[in-house]
Amino acid sequence: MTSDDIDIVQRAWSRISLFSNEFVKEIYRELFRLDPGLLPMFTMTDERLINKVAQTLNTVLTSLEQLDALRFIIRHLGQQHRRYGVKPEHFALVKVAMTRVMAQRLGEHFTPTLAQAWSAAYDEIAAIMIEGLQQEPRAEEPADMALPWLC
Repeated sequence: MTSDDIDIVQRAWSRISLFSNEFVKEIYRELFRLDPGLLPMFTMTDERLINKVAQTLNTVLTSLEQLDALRFIIRHLGQQHRRYGVKPEHFALVKVAMTRVMAQRLGEHFTPTLAQAWSAAYDEIAAIMIEGLQQEPRAEEPADMALPWLC
C-alpha cells in the first residue's frame, strides 16, 4: 500500500466516518444477504457491537500510515475472532460487503483508483488479522482478553 493509497482511502473514509455506525449496519446487512449462514456467528448484534466495529474501523483507517505500530493490536483482534468461528475465507466475503457498501455510500466518488486503494488497504489489514486468527494464544494471555475499543 502506497502513501497515495493511504491518502485516497483516508479521504474516502472522512466522507463516511460521520455516519460510521450506519455504515457498519449496512455492511452487516450486506454480509448476511451474501451469506445468511453467517448469522449464527453474531450473538452480539446490538448497538455495542456496531459501536465497537465503527470505532475500530475509524482507528485503523485513520492510522493506516502507522499500520506497523498497530500490527500487534490488529493481530490480537484477529485472534479474538477465532472464538466466534471466523475462518480466513470469511475475510473475502467481508471485503465484498464492505466494498459494495462503500461504493453505494460514495457513489461517483468511488472511483477505480479508490477501489484499488481500498482493496490494497483491506487486503493488508485482513492479512494481519488472519495471522492472528491462525496464531495460537500464548499460555500467559487469557483467551478472552480484549482491548476496550476492539470488537
